[in-house]
Amino acid sequence: MDAGVAAVLGALAGSVATIGAAIATGWAQREGARISARAEHRRERRGPRQEIYKEFISVASVFRAESGRFTYREIIPDVIDRARVDSLNEAAKTMKDCALSVALAGPRRVSQEAIKIERMSRDLVTLVLILKQVMEHSGEGRQRLERSYRKRTVVAARKVDKTIEGFVLRAQAALDDDGSVS
Repeated sequence: MDAGVAAVLGALAGSVATIGAAIATGWAQREGARISARAEHRRERRGPRQEIYKEFISVASVFRAESGRFTYREIIPDVIDRARVDSLNEAAKTMKDCALSVALAGPRRVSQEAIKIERMSRDLVTLVLILKQVMEHSGEGRQRLERSYRKRTVVAARKVDKTIEGFVLRAQAALDDDGSVS
């Protein structure tokens, strides 16, 4: 091979290496910028999410306190007054608004848990209303029906309670997620 061809091939190899290095450097810079932008986005979302989750947990705690009377058959009163049902219903309505905020704030696993709690709270209010109606009527089979609805109400109240605990854990995990593991 003559010296001219060797020089041209050497220059060509150097150019290819330089272009390859430039492409790799550009890719690394672009990837670094993407990671930085994603981290900044997560940081900016964390603050509002924390406030929304905090409000939902506060509202859920009020509902939990109201529904706590129904977590054990032994402590369900013999007469359920209208004020008790109204306060439970009001707490469920407030939770509906907060669940919507959580659903919009995300992420999906936290949103689904909030929506589940909201749905379960409405179901519990319905069960309490039915139980109230059953307890107010007399007649054949009332005691059996009352026992059945007391049991259903207790089961539903306990599920709501446990699901609220699960929401708190999911919210904590979502707030701690820095995006480093996908």
